[in-house]
Amino acid sequence: MSRSSVSLLIQQPDRMVTPMHSFLRSIRQFHAYLYPLSTPELLLRLQEASSAAQLSRTMNRLQAATWHTPTKDKATISNNILHVLTRHVLKGTQPKLRIEAASWLRLLVQAGLVTQPEEIFVTLVTAASRPLLQDNVAVDTSEQKCYLTMIFQCFWPFRHPYPAFSRQVFPANQVFYPLAPLINTTDMAVQDTLLSIFAELPTLDDPEIQTYLLPVTLQWSTSRDPERKNKKSTLCP
Repeated sequence: MSRSSVSLLIQQPDRMVTPMHSFLRSIRQFHAYLYPLSTPELLLRLQEASSAAQLSRTMNRLQAATWHTPTKDKATISNNILHVLTRHVLKGTQPKLRIEAASWLRLLVQAGLVTQPEEIFVTLVTAASRPLLQDNVAVDTSEQKCYLTMIFQCFWPFRHPYPAFSRQVFPANQVFYPLAPLINTTDMAVQDTLLSIFAELPTLDDPEIQTYLLPVTLQWSTSRDPERKNKKSTLCP
């Protein structure tokens, strides 16, 4: 090989590396097709996922594997999946991984694939209400906003005309008590989402909720924003 050719390869390493990566990726995909992992192996991979991408890939493969699982075994597998995802949300060390796990919990609720949706609400409420402090320094609230939005979206399967769940399994008001103190936030987007969540509850008579809710609704009653006035009337008819 001439010196100029060697120099060209050194200056443009991607010309060799990119095709090699594509080739190795194809081999891995082909191997996965010929030798699919068992459900226990996939559950272990889900537990050991260290990134949002790994978790999502494993969940997709688990969904495909569960589809072909005998009915008598599906409940056990689903419970194991929920347990692992919940652990990632509450114990995960990376925000993106926690949010990805939470989004899968939301998806399972929206698809009507859980038997006790209240457990998912508990997980998301716990994640959203944990202190936003690290070494006594305030941190970014974007993760909290994600959880609050997911909580609100988890109410959709209870709505008409095609509810996935009956009102008998609607979460109890107590589940949402930890969110009430957050209404005092100065972040208007967070406050707005919180009030949307509480507007979904069948009753708001609980003192644990009213103590925080009433001052805000009174303030909104004088607002010039028609949307806020409308939401205030929904909360306090």
